[in-house]
Amino acid sequence: MHLGVKLTLVSVASVLAAAAAYFYQKKKKEIIPWSWEEVGKLTKLNLYPLKSGHRIELVKAECTEFGLKQADEGDNVNQLRDRTNFRCLVVYSENDNEFRTARTYPKMVLIDVSIHDDQYLAVDAPTMRTLYVKIPNNDVNPESFVRLHKGEKIYAIDCGDEAASWFSRYILEKDSGLRLGFHDASRRRDISKTHKTILDYYTNLSSNSTGLYSDLTAVLLVNHQSIRDLNKRIGTSSVTVDNFRPNVVVDGPNLKPYAEDDWEWIKIGDVVLKNVKECTRCIMTTVDPENASRSSDREPLKTLETYRMSNGPNTLPTMGINCEVRVKGTIKLGDPVFIPKRMTIQEAKANGTSANGTAKTE
Repeated sequence: MHLGVKLTLVSVASVLAAAAAYFYQKKKKEIIPWSWEEVGKLTKLNLYPLKSGHRIELVKAECTEFGLKQADEGDNVNQLRDRTNFRCLVVYSENDNEFRTARTYPKMVLIDVSIHDDQYLAVDAPTMRTLYVKIPNNDVNPESFVRLHKGEKIYAIDCGDEAASWFSRYILEKDSGLRLGFHDASRRRDISKTHKTILDYYTNLSSNSTGLYSDLTAVLLVNHQSIRDLNKRIGTSSVTVDNFRPNVVVDGPNLKPYAEDDWEWIKIGDVVLKNVKECTRCIMTTVDPENASRSSDREPLKTLETYRMSNGPNTLPTMGINCEVRVKGTIKLGDPVFIPKRMTIQEAKANGTSANGTAKTE
């Protein structure tokens, strides 16, 4: 056989072998562990129906591919959804369709959203009359696309002129300028182009990780021990776990601060989460979630910047982890929280698993 042909065949074989190894390793990473160890308890469940709005504290939640929603509400398809989310409501500018948040308008954290009945949501804020928003559908209400981070356009159904006027008066103190959008969870976001740099760095992150109007993922998890350690470093501090707007808070006497950074998989109740990205933090954490005041000393960002800076594309401090929902189910306060059990090589061989508790495939 000609030497050139031999070299070509060798090159092709090498490429195929490399590709096979890549896809094998990728598949191996996707295998959900079956052996777990408890690290703490679920101590807080938060739902944020409005992006930048006030939280709803839950005892029990259904965890869907888009994030949390209230459990035990029968077959009511209009249950409030969250991120982070099933974060199903977003405020945006009527001029350019760009989203608006408490980063710019801190008073937004005081807006409460609740279910009034099977057709209406109730929205409340200080000094404002209650707004009843009829849950829109795209057969009657106009559709739109709201621009979030990096120019990403996310589907929305407009909630009408009365809601637009209410939010404009409360946030801008004007009669117009803002609109309210609703997401019916009918479609998944595509971040493959707008977030390419981030996707290249965080290889477990994908469009399947996203919530509705969350900055990125379906669930945000925070370790309460990490917040306690942060407060010790700050000294005199009123920073709470709610400054970081988590969906899921984990706590326990044996839990180490920042242990969550290294959790690849998390199991709570029936639900399995995949850690796909550290959560980078912005000026939003300096807004008090109970009175909308902004801290004068930039805490907790100021202290986080001294020891918790991301090495990723966004040079920001980090706290908590962004998670993708891999197995849906129900979670409730007090549920034990598990991570994959680490085994010795001998234990892994005896059990037919890898050291991180996943089943061997070879």
